[in-house]
Amino acid sequence: MYKRQSPDGDASAAGVAAAARAGDPVALASFARAARALAAGIAATATLVEIEVAVIGGGVAGAGEVLFAPLRERLGDYATLSFAAGVEVLPARLGSDAGLVGAAAAAAGRFGLWGVAAGI
Repeated sequence: MYKRQSPDGDASAAGVAAAARAGDPVALASFARAARALAAGIAATATLVEIEVAVIGGGVAGAGEVLFAPLRERLGDYATLSFAAGVEVLPARLGSDAGLVGAAAAAAGRFGLWGVAAGI
């Protein structure tokens, strides 16, 4: 767990990413560890259900290449089966709002609200 703060005192995912971009070795190690864990989980999921794309959302996705570069590198270590090896990892287009939008969509679907606002 990252205990230090970024140069501006921010210990959030964005702050740790800023520290990693500035070359902080502890922050870089934190993202390397997170990337390794995510790669293992994505590879396992790809093996079980043959996904083609894994989308990473939330605040951590805002780290950009600080996270995605080591994630893609480690994914090759874990996703070794032919049908899992080509899985693509992308940041969520909705960024940190992805979970909220997904929850709202699930609720709308559950309660039959799709198309109500549009009069459909």
